[in-house]
Amino acid sequence: MKNAFLILALLATPAFADDAAVPHALVVHVAPTATVSGAPIELEAMIDAPYAEMLTVRWRPIGGTRWQDIPFERSSAGGWFASLPAAVSPGVEYYIRGQDHAGAEIDHFASAAAPHVVRVDPALYDRLETLDRARLGGMMNEVSFDVMAHDFGNRYDMPNNRVRDRFIRSELVYTHKLLRQIHEIGFGFGSITGRTPNAMETDDVLKGMRYGFGQITLRIHPSVFLETRAGLGVSQIEFQGSGRAALTFGKPWRSNVSIGGEYIGDLGGSGWVRLQWDTAPPLLMAASIVRTDLPGAIIDSAGLYIAYDVAYRVQERVSFKAQVSYGSRDGASHFGGGLGTAFAF
Repeated sequence: MKNAFLILALLATPAFADDAAVPHALVVHVAPTATVSGAPIELEAMIDAPYAEMLTVRWRPIGGTRWQDIPFERSSAGGWFASLPAAVSPGVEYYIRGQDHAGAEIDHFASAAAPHVVRVDPALYDRLETLDRARLGGMMNEVSFDVMAHDFGNRYDMPNNRVRDRFIRSELVYTHKLLRQIHEIGFGFGSITGRTPNAMETDDVLKGMRYGFGQITLRIHPSVFLETRAGLGVSQIEFQGSGRAALTFGKPWRSNVSIGGEYIGDLGGSGWVRLQWDTAPPLLMAASIVRTDLPGAIIDSAGLYIAYDVAYRVQERVSFKAQVSYGSRDGASHFGGGLGTAFAF
């Protein structure tokens, strides 16, 4: 009986010895806690006896259900690294596991039950888009129609004089908001009709253009917007191009200062400085100084007027705008004005 127990002990000893002899890796890892959206998550580790186990990072997006494995690789600096794909907010969770030659799995850092969380901070334009979508209530499209006119009178301000200097302009515009670096895009159609004194100042000349255009507004900074427009139209003479650019400092839907210019074929150019303020909600008011050649002035192109406009949102989708202007070209100042409406959907 004694010999039988001895034989059983001797037979069992190698098995215990083999289990004890199975090597394991030692992993030293400093875990990141946050990163930026769109950037890969680089994990580094110092590993003792790295070939004793097959080491991987097991990860998934926060809220996900399926784990994915990425193996550790040797870096040229001598350490070990694993690179998780670029993640988005709110982040990812992971743990480091190994599998030894005996097939046993070992958790070296965190675990499936308690993974380590890396918070992914939204990128700047992700945060801005979230704020804008909430402000717009999901209505990313808008159709607007505006009509404005100004009468510069005549050089001698004679009420019976047949010479007139005035124009009327209307535009129908559709815009779609992207709310990224490209903030919005749009296209539209417009019409300008006016009369301006001829070179002899004895009569006036009919001038005008019907045109179409496309436009893009870029958000080059959280509070700086660049609006650009290019178009093509036909006047009484021929097809002609047009262009426009405006730089806005501040939010277009809140207080801001805008500086811009426009050129429309033989109708001439315009430039303006505009100050907008939202200190009396729900009204949005603005004052502008406009220098313009419209409607293609022949004698004196330096038309100048000031304008005051106010916008009011009557309901969630519909808003109205009114404008009054006052200025002259080379005679006494006269009034002008305009009306507009916009529908969001």
